[in-house]
Amino acid sequence: MDRQQVTRELLDGFAAHSPAAAMRHMRHWPGGRLSLVHLNVMTLLDMEGALPMRGLAEALDVSQASATGIVDRMEQRGLVERRRDDDDRRIVRVALTDEGRQLVAGIATERRDHLARVLDELTDEELSGFLIGTRALHAARERVVASYHVTDDGTTHSPIPGSATEASR
Repeated sequence: MDRQQVTRELLDGFAAHSPAAAMRHMRHWPGGRLSLVHLNVMTLLDMEGALPMRGLAEALDVSQASATGIVDRMEQRGLVERRRDDDDRRIVRVALTDEGRQLVAGIATERRDHLARVLDELTDEELSGFLIGTRALHAARERVVASYHVTDDGTTHSPIPGSATEASR
């Protein structure tokens, strides 16, 4: 595998947003500063698609009134929009706007560019070792995730003692 292929695989493997990079990008957004809550909402909507207001509130672990206030501010900035559900007009869904999607994409691009600069500083030997370690870490994570058990009440039980978390519904 050549250096370019190794770099691409490593870049593709690091899909999580860097909080520091996200904060840097949020400070420079033309419409004003964004909070971590706004970033969290945009990330949820980017991953899940449009969510009912109640589902968004549950995902954020806030009251529906708090979620409504958050969405109000984000809607004023043009990041999200409310849409009536096609099947049940009483349900209001929150969706990213094109501007919101562009902001999320910009954060991801900035993160990838920064990581590419860091990887360029590694020697071929270091890069190869890093790739081997990253593959091993991903494989170990997959094995751990596969060993989780979700009960009927939605609780996820980890094979790691003392770590049970509620699964998202």
